Amino acid sequence: MRYTTFEEDEESGTVVARPNSQNDSAVRFEHGFADWADEDSGNWEELLAHLMEEVLGGEDLSIDQDGNAVIDVEDAAETLAESEHARSENSARAIIDYLGHNDIVSIENTTVTVLRPPHTYDEDEMDRAVKMYSNWAAAFDTLTERIETAVGRVEEAQERLNSRAEDTTDVTEHLQNLRESREEYKQEMLSIAGDRDIDELDEEERRKFDHAREQYYHYDNLVEQEEKQGETIPNPNPDQMDLGEIINQLESTKDQFSIEQERLRDRIRTQQLWPTEAVAASEQFTNVLSAMGNVVPKQERMEEEDAQSVLDGIRGNADELTQMNESSQEITQGETEAETIKEQ
Repeated sequence: MRYTTFEEDEESGTVVARPNSQNDSAVRFEHGFADWADEDSGNWEELLAHLMEEVLGGEDLSIDQDGNAVIDVEDAAETLAESEHARSENSARAIIDYLGHNDIVSIENTTVTVLRPPHTYDEDEMDRAVKMYSNWAAAFDTLTERIETAVGRVEEAQERLNSRAEDTTDVTEHLQNLRESREEYKQEMLSIAGDRDIDELDEEERRKFDHAREQYYHYDNLVEQEEKQGETIPNPNPDQMDLGEIINQLESTKDQFSIEQERLRDRIRTQQLWPTEAVAASEQFTNVLSAMGNVVPKQERMEEEDAQSVLDGIRGNADELTQMNESSQEITQGETEAETIKEQ
């Protein structure tokens, strides 16, 4: 990391990050990025959301098949410098190192891992795993927003296609009208000429024929032109997925992200709210009581006593208790019968 020492100034509400090299200068940034905002979200989520909004899914940052998302630390600093939280690229780099210092991201050499599957952490790393839940929740926020944007674009495309279909209908009607007009003048020429040749027409008939022929050419050219134009208009590939299906897929994916995000939030709440110290204190108090009573602590007994022996012992005690109950019932029944005989 470039910045390795962080001094928190509560009075000014800032953090002073001091570099590892004397060639770099100390920078100051807002305090609290590494703190929890509430029981299920971290203050750093907005920073990561901005970072992932810019580069997630591209060449700079992508989630691999193992669930890791790694980005070049300098690229991350350059992207984060464009946010409202960092005053400069040096400040952005200091913030990233600060997040690494607080186990929110992992920085190794020239890269920073912003997403890592929480289940890959060991049991003694649960604090880091919980913070990573928060990172994934921020990623899901970003992905959800991207899906909503994608849905909007598909819906716009669908509207344009519907509009184009209406325009195509108008063009079809227009072409049909041109063909009908062309046919009318064709029929007019046939009507004028009848069975005769052109040379047999008188002057007036020839004038009407040439007028009809001129109009025929006019509409015939328009029909030919429109037919050629129509051939150049690309039609949607019938083999492609229907846009409605794409919208449904995007919406269902978004819903799944929302569900997974809520599960992450629940895990964070569980880890954050679970009274670990109180549970440990309870065990200590129990051990104190065991010592005071001069009895073996339960955990020690769990480790030293054989489970099968305990089970056999419990069963033996149960058999003895059953025999004692049966004997007690026989004695009670005998006493009852004796009292009944006396009364008679």
